[in-house]
Parts: sequence; C-alpha cells; structure tokens
Amino acid sequence: MRSLLDIHSVTKNEVYTIFNQASEYLLNPKDDVLVGKNIVLGFFEASTRTRISFDVAIQRLGGKSIQFLAQGSSISKGESFVDTIHTLNQYRIDGWIIRHAYALSPHLVQNETNSPVINAGDGSHQHPTQALLDAYTILQHLGNLEGKKILIVGDILHSRVARSEMELLQLLGASVGICAPGTLLPKYMEIPNYFPTIQQGMQWADAIITLRLQKERMVSGIIPSESEYQQYYGMNEKLLQSFPHVLVLHPGPANYGIELSMECMNYANVLIREQVKHGLAIRMAVLKHCLT
Repeated sequence: MRSLLDIHSVTKNEVYTIFNQASEYLLNPKDDVLVGKNIVLGFFEASTRTRISFDVAIQRLGGKSIQFLAQGSSISKGESFVDTIHTLNQYRIDGWIIRHAYALSPHLVQNETNSPVINAGDGSHQHPTQALLDAYTILQHLGNLEGKKILIVGDILHSRVARSEMELLQLLGASVGICAPGTLLPKYMEIPNYFPTIQQGMQWADAIITLRLQKERMVSGIIPSESEYQQYYGMNEKLLQSFPHVLVLHPGPANYGIELSMECMNYANVLIREQVKHGLAIRMAVLKHCLT
C-alpha cells in the first residue's frame, strides 16, 4: 500500500495504470477491493466534488467511509490537527483522504499514522487527483498527450491544481503554457510558455484548463477588477466559436461571468461535466492503487 501525496508520488507507468483502471470502472463501476476497510474522509476545508466523489468511490469499492468535517468538531474547541488525527486513528483506520488549508498536512498524517494517505488538496501546494482526472479527460479526446499543448489560465499563484497539472502534464509529455496577470504568478516559478491574453493562448493550445479565482486566499487589489480580468483571461462564446477545436476544462466551482460565461456550458468542447464523471472513476482507481 502507498500514499498519493503529490505528483512526485507516482511514476509515468503508475499514472497509466490508474488511467486504465479508471476506464474499466467507467464501464463497470463496482468492485470489492475495499471490503472490510475503513477510510477517513478528513475534510478540514470545504468541498463538494472531491469529497462526494471519494465518498461514492469508497462505497462502490465495498469500503466504509468515516466522515470528518472540521465544522462542528472539537477543532472549534481548540483541539489540534495532530490530536484529531490520533483520536480518529484509534478506530482501526486503513487509509486517509485529507484536505486541509495548510500545505503538507497529508504528509503529517502519514508520518503520524504510518498509513496510506491520499492528498485531496493541501493549501496552495498540490491536488494530485484533480490533475489526474483532468489529464485523463484530455487524453480521452486527444488520444495521447505526447507533444500536445495545454494552456493553464488564471490564478496560478494560489492554485494547488495548477502546480499538480504542470508536473503531471509534463511527466506525460505535454507542453504547458501559462496565461495569467503578473500579480497571479508565483515569483519563483519557471514559466514554460507565457501568453498575455487568453485569445493568444488559444491560438497555441490544444486544450485549456481555466482556474477559479481563489478570492478566499487573495488580498485586496491583486487584480484591478473582475470585469477587466474577464476581458483578458475569461472564456466566452466568441472565443469558443473562433477556436472550436480547443478543449476547455475547469476544476470547479466556476465563477460564471469571470472565468467563463454560463453560455459556454452548451458547447461540446467544454468538458466540465465530463471531468466530474471521470473524477469518480479516477478516484476509485486511485483508492485501489493506494489501498490494495
């Protein structure tokens, strides 16, 4: 058994093993590999897609999920993160799925419990299963990722998704481009291919991953205005009609009218809902990979 703490945790061969297993689960979404296993869903940050898809994935694999939500727990009384983990670990836990606002929290859980841990998002650090499901979705449409051009647009500075995507896509042979205002770029990140506007980036790209503006992590004034951001970095119908061959993804939840317009959801090359469907299959495959 092994952990998935970040993209460094998997090899290229392991990624394709997970992809192949996910394809099997899309055809036959049931297995019994987690029968008798108790998996903690430890979500110390809010989530809809990741938490529910992991919960459903555990059930379809025959396991039992132990839900832990920070809101309403003893954390509100001052209990520490480490004490919470040790408390839960007394219940014969076989694995952990951890989301936390602080980077490297899943690593801490692994060190404290010696159990397999799957990172469901830690601060602005990593979100490996989101990267896996996005790469898998693109792969299903393009056939392979070798030499393909993938543009990541938006709030790179605060995005754990962006960091995981860049590592994984390059591991699989794709070229990665970045499109973002300078205030939303990390100071010391090596930028492979930079485009100042989304329109210029679409002329280059085979697929685009638009990111959510993470307002909860932003300081005031980091972007001039939401309308100006939308003008230079937002997806809209006009762009989709001009570049119908370019695939468009978004990890969700989307701020409609900023990162993309609601009308974009009607276009066949916008794969946001397909990402959600693939997310369940990928997370089932990751659970099997890590816990059996």
